[in-house]
Amino acid sequence: MNKARLQFGILLLCCAGFSLRATAQSIPGWTLVWSDEFTQPDGSAPDSTKWGYETGGNGWGNNELEYYTSRTNNARIESGQLVIEARAESYMTRNYTSARLLTKGKWSWTYGRIEARVKVPRGQGMWPAFWMLGANVEAAGWPTCGEIDIMENIGSEPSKVHGTVHGPGYSGANGIGGPYTLAGGAAFADDFHVFAIEWETNRIRWYVDSQLYFTVTPTNLPKGAQWVFSQPQFLLLNVAVGGNWPGNPNGTTTFPQRMIVDYVRVYAATNLPACGGNVLSNPGFEVGGLANWTTYGQGFNTLLENSNNAPVHGGSNVFKVFGQFTGSNNYSGVFHDTASVPGTTYTASGWALTPSGDQIAGGNTAWIEVSFRDAASSILSLYRTTLITSNTPAGVWLNLAVTNQINPANSAVIGSVTNLVAPAATTIARYQVVFRQPVTAAGSVLFDDLNLSLPGATETPVSSAATKTGGSLRISFPTFLGLNYEVRYKSDLSSSAWQVLTNLTGDGATNAATDALNSARRFYHVVRVCN
Repeated sequence: MNKARLQFGILLLCCAGFSLRATAQSIPGWTLVWSDEFTQPDGSAPDSTKWGYETGGNGWGNNELEYYTSRTNNARIESGQLVIEARAESYMTRNYTSARLLTKGKWSWTYGRIEARVKVPRGQGMWPAFWMLGANVEAAGWPTCGEIDIMENIGSEPSKVHGTVHGPGYSGANGIGGPYTLAGGAAFADDFHVFAIEWETNRIRWYVDSQLYFTVTPTNLPKGAQWVFSQPQFLLLNVAVGGNWPGNPNGTTTFPQRMIVDYVRVYAATNLPACGGNVLSNPGFEVGGLANWTTYGQGFNTLLENSNNAPVHGGSNVFKVFGQFTGSNNYSGVFHDTASVPGTTYTASGWALTPSGDQIAGGNTAWIEVSFRDAASSILSLYRTTLITSNTPAGVWLNLAVTNQINPANSAVIGSVTNLVAPAATTIARYQVVFRQPVTAAGSVLFDDLNLSLPGATETPVSSAATKTGGSLRISFPTFLGLNYEVRYKSDLSSSAWQVLTNLTGDGATNAATDALNSARRFYHVVRVCN
């Protein structure tokens, strides 16, 4: 009977559409959106649709000694892995060559889990790195564009890697970071390790082989410094030779040296099955002001106001925006990105008011929009509210619904919908407030109590696996941090009532419940309980 009980339990899970085994690339809470597994033929160059090269021997701001090339001598595929090889050779006035690969202009991401399985080179003067730069680096410059170093190692510290961020006021030697050291004096060059970050709004976490070792948030920045990690960034992989930090190679350093990359993967946060409610963090600007929102414009014209000097719809705070007064067409506002997946359905709305004493004027317009974007932040579909114009009644809070479907190419209205459905390739749902000023007309608009909602549900099923361990049945399932779960059972499928075996709060890892096997038959399922 024990055997029959286990079989029936698994049958129920299968028939309910649950997956009993995770794939090799499955991580609880994350959905794979991009990867390079380096499956090209041996000796070939890396995939040109994913990677480009930076070449040259200008020292790269660090007094490095190598000349970066695009040759397969320095970057190639071998046995399903990427090899970046540093060589001691005379080339273009330099004594060393290597490679620096990047996804710039091809792929970039805002938020997600970014990881690579890497075996680093060894030796004094070697400096391998897996890192990211803001896609706006050409326009904004470094460090204003932001830099996230997922992994850096220098040869003189064989057991240690570093995770760091650089931005305006905290760059170079003043970057904010932390180290991870292998136990027992082991060297990172001895084996492969998985280096990863989990990048969310206002937080970045660093991992080595799933071990969290460092976290940074805006509170870690110097006073007055700007958090610049809310825009797309691209990936880089390189091996530098020499430089200010690692120092130069010496008589103990042997060449060639290789950084071997088994894979690079990018995940978006999995959109949870709907529990209903607003998915926007800080929708009324009450928690930390503009926390979890990104402003754009000139800065002076996108502000947080409070009930002491501006009308609010709810709470104490409100977001105010007006034109940039540049004399030409300009856009200002604030946006909030939420990880999403294809097929997810939303409704969206928000409250807006143009003040009686500062009514929007001239050809100025304002609106709320929702766009669905891919991993490169390209717009896949776009929806907007009706426009706020000089004809909009002043001093009145209006509840605007996002229902107009827009052609992203020309901003023409092409339809009207109630539900906003994320199309194929979606990784981000962006909720955005927009103020457009075509010339220099005056007036402002206030926005408050914004809403991007999923359809409601009281509970959702969770994929689970059942295994027999000794005299017990072990039911395991992936969880999200802080969410509530119940493991339930019944002895007869004709019964309408489930009994609760156990309930628990998820910790972001795979959790399990155990039930002692006996002669009774039982069926099981696991649900996430919505609060």
